Amino acid sequence: MAEMKKGEQDQSQKKTLVILTTDSVGKGNDDLGRNIVSNFIKTMKEMGDDLWRLVLLNGGVKLAIEGAEVLPQLQALAHEGLNILVCGKCLETFGLLEKKRVGEVTNMLDIVTSMQVADKVVSLA
Repeated sequence: MAEMKKGEQDQSQKKTLVILTTDSVGKGNDDLGRNIVSNFIKTMKEMGDDLWRLVLLNGGVKLAIEGAEVLPQLQALAHEGLNILVCGKCLETFGLLEKKRVGEVTNMLDIVTSMQVADKVVSLA
């Protein structure tokens, strides 16, 4: 039996969509907020085969650019089959379109459709 990659789903697997809208979570201490996001990304693989898609919006797109601390982890997840969608308008707004190093540039229609198809949506904002 062929081994399935993370992005491939059989009927028994749930599709979990994770949305990250920032590169720093919470208020009060920005360093702590960045560490929380970093640790979250580093432990996302623990979600197992249910982890289906990651969407990066607004400040979250900064995680997918060259020089980002978590870029190696995101690249490894993508290599293992995780589909990563990166908001194109967000990249343009921050002037980061040319610096994106992981994921697929996408639009809101693809993001909304992904949310509709997912069995579970987890948002870290």
